[in-house]
Formats: sequence, structure tokens, C-alpha cells
Amino acid sequence: MGKIIKKISIAVALLSFVAVVWANRSGKFSVKPFDYGGELIPVSESTAVPTGVTPVQVGMFIENVYDFNVATQSIAAELVAWVSWPQAFQKLLEKEDVSIEQVITPINRVNSWDAVTKTLHPKPVLMPNGDFHQLFRFAGRFYIDGLNLHRYPFERVTVPIVLGLSFVSDAFGSNKVRLVGDKTHSGVGPYIDNIGFVTNGFALREYLQRYATGFGFHDAGKKSSTEFSQVRLEIEYRKSAFASIIQLIIPLVIVMMMVLLAPTLEASLWEVRIAIPSTALLTLVFLQQGYRQSLPMLPYITYLDQVYGACYLVTLGLFWLFVWASNKLNDTPESERGAMIARLNKVDARFQIFFMAFLLVSTVYNFVRPLH
Repeated sequence: MGKIIKKISIAVALLSFVAVVWANRSGKFSVKPFDYGGELIPVSESTAVPTGVTPVQVGMFIENVYDFNVATQSIAAELVAWVSWPQAFQKLLEKEDVSIEQVITPINRVNSWDAVTKTLHPKPVLMPNGDFHQLFRFAGRFYIDGLNLHRYPFERVTVPIVLGLSFVSDAFGSNKVRLVGDKTHSGVGPYIDNIGFVTNGFALREYLQRYATGFGFHDAGKKSSTEFSQVRLEIEYRKSAFASIIQLIIPLVIVMMMVLLAPTLEASLWEVRIAIPSTALLTLVFLQQGYRQSLPMLPYITYLDQVYGACYLVTLGLFWLFVWASNKLNDTPESERGAMIARLNKVDARFQIFFMAFLLVSTVYNFVRPLH
């Protein structure tokens, strides 16, 4: 009866492992973003401004980026922005009785009560070509949309500063006004590095933000959407691969090397062999909880979590192997004990190779094909 229960337990464990892998890889438990009905549409450089749409040039220079907070998904920044607009847009501002600083604002700014917005000229400057020009200084916290930590600790983080047309009137929709990025003069200053990250670069991009609402400007009772133009200066950061390996991967590798070397011990040393996976399991839990303290409660597992999952399976598998081997050795008569030890050593060697291959393949595969 005991052998039947043992076989059933092993079968249930294997089937559970297969079911979990299938569910994750098939997307049954994947986290799908909430559909708010809107859409962020990229505008390529080759996309011409349609006839009848007034172009307004926007540029940004980010002086300082600091206090990157993963828990609040935000970052603090200070920047100078400038806007140049033609006479046609100036007439629109006068018709709507608004100023340029009321119309073009930081879209992803949070904590507005603690933010700073200043115009650097008392009134817009009239340029020699007839356009108007104004400089702004913005400071505050900005929301990081699309923060993705699936590949942690090898992730790339894109920090956007977004300037867009506010919803003062539907006269500023993308079918009437289009923001065009000033890529020539936009850039970043020397104080954008954040501790723990390596700065990869930046890019100024144009988008159309579609909202699933007409903001009350259209006929009542009619479901409508509105598009507003926006310009984003996006700075890309990444973790240092070398530092991540030294700090997070190497301790894990050392623990697993000790676990994988355990089968090389003689089967007769069953007390020592059984103790190794148990101790390693506690160490793995401690290491995982330690790195998890630097992250918020994510609704998905990271790449490093998947590596730890494979390590847990290997540790559990070796513990089961050692328990099985010790029971076999205990039930073997003294006269056959030598032959049984030799047989168990061969089984240990096969399992050792299998678990090494499993760890290697799963680690590489999960990196190439991360979960979403």
C-alpha cells in the first residue's frame, strides 16, 4: 500500500509540474492589461502633417532625473521645454481665450500640488519668421507608463516625459492641431543618471493619444473618441548585467553547485546527502525573499523568479532521489549492500546530468522566451 501511495504522489507531482508549465506558456494565467478603450498611436517621422492641420513645434531638454521609485512607478525630473507656433495657432488661442501654458502641459505629471511650471518670458516672443515662441520650466514627478520588469534583473526601463495638448476644447484635437517634435535641439543634460541603472540613450517621439470619450464636446448620448497630439522625450535605462550577475546570480549558482554535487557523495552517506537539499532549500528561500524586497508586489513573475522555480524543482527532485536511495539501501541485506551502493551511484550520476541539463535549458529558454 505504501508503494502505491508513493507512486501516486510522484505522478501527481509530475502532472502538477506539467500543468503549471503548460498554463504559464499557453497564457492561461498571463496578466492582460485593462482595456480602458484608448490607444497610444506612434507617429513616424515620415508621416506628413495633413492639410488643414496646424503644426506646433515642441522641444525638450531634460536637465535632471532623480528619485526613480519602482513602487510608485514614478520618477522626479526637471526640464526646459519650448514651443513655437504659427500665426494660425495664435489666432486659435485668442479665439478660445487661453494661453499657451494652459494648452500644452505635462500629461504624465503626478502630484500636481508639488509641481512647478514657469514661463521664462512674460509673453510669447515674436520670431523674425512671424512665429511665436515661449520657453517653459517644468519640475515634478512623472508617471512611468509601461514599466515592465518581466526580465528582471536584465530589464530595460523607458522613462517618458510627455508634453501634450490639454482638453481645453475640441478645437485642439489632432485633426486640427499636431505637435511636431524638435529633434534637432532636444536632448538631455549631465544629471540624468540614476543609481542602480545604466543610461542607454534617449529619443524624442511623436504620438497620438486616443481617448474613449468626447469630453462632453460632442452630441449627448453618442459614444465618441477624441485624439490629441503629444510629444515624448523617452530616456532608456537598463540594469548593469555584470553587477546583476555578481549580486544576484552568483550566490544562486554557488548554492545550486553544492546541490548538484551532492549526488557525487557515496550512497552510503545518506544522512549527509539528505541534509544538503533541505539546507539549500532554506537558503534559496532566503535569497529570493532578499531580492524581492527591492521590488513591489508584481502581478507576474520575473525572469529571476523562473530561475528560482527551476532551482526549487531540482532541489526537491534531489531530495526525493536521496530519500528513495536511503530507503533502498536500508531494505538491502548486508550481503548485497555493496552491489546496491554501486547501482545507486549510477542512478545518482544519471539524475545529476539530467538536472544539470534541465537547469541550463530552462534558464536559457526562459530568458529567450520570457513569460508575459
